[in-house]
Amino acid sequence: MRTNSNQFLNQQYVNSSKLDARIRLHKEYSTNRIDWHEWVFDNIQFDDESNIIEFGCGSGYLWTENLMKIRENWSIILTDFSKGMVSQAQRNIPEKQNITFGEMDIQATHLEDSLFDIVIANHMLYHVPNIEAALKEVQRILKPNGLFYAATNGNSHMKEIYHFVKEFDSSLPFIKPIHSTYFGLENGEKALRSSFNRVQLLKYESNLRVTNVQDLADYIFSIDTGLEDALNKQGRYDQFISFLESKKNTQGYIHISKDSGMYVVSEPY
Repeated sequence: MRTNSNQFLNQQYVNSSKLDARIRLHKEYSTNRIDWHEWVFDNIQFDDESNIIEFGCGSGYLWTENLMKIRENWSIILTDFSKGMVSQAQRNIPEKQNITFGEMDIQATHLEDSLFDIVIANHMLYHVPNIEAALKEVQRILKPNGLFYAATNGNSHMKEIYHFVKEFDSSLPFIKPIHSTYFGLENGEKALRSSFNRVQLLKYESNLRVTNVQDLADYIFSIDTGLEDALNKQGRYDQFISFLESKKNTQGYIHISKDSGMYVVSEPY
């Protein structure tokens, strides 16, 4: 499934409902007691006064999960390519004078050169049609001593769910999104080094232990609603839920692999 096409982006991110379903699963069943958004935030090297921009802010979870850590001396711009996502972020984040919102394309921001101390792209670069153009733009708007944080997944991320659907019925319309083909843990450094001299990868060590299979099913259906439609049309929805229930181990949960991390990038050429 192409994850950098306009069709995919319009299906997935016209509003926050599908993204919210996926975030809920990770938040509820992660084996790492530190929430992903807290981990990302705590690994960003903020100064007392920082000029910050986030691309692909989605529903604004990075900031709603860390509200008490936001400093008044920061200037923050939260952007997304989706108007619906920007609107949701505005609703989710309490009004603050130092946070502004806007629709923006990371490939062509029309912002001034050397403007930001910190640029954030949390699980979004793999959706960008022209990653090279996006990185050149980040390179341009980042200050010489600024830092770029780019989070993504690896090839094995959530691999079990695709195996489950294939085992249940390989003819069903459910194909793994090829996020990591565009920008993943395996190839991200190579892409980043085309525009930056220093690239460090931080790994987020965690997996999922899912005890409620309906939550897992909701996650799966959020990726491709065609699967849910097909199951309902065939009258096999309950059968699929029972199949997932059978995948619980003796401890009463389903193990799902996570493979996520964040690149810390600096020294733009």
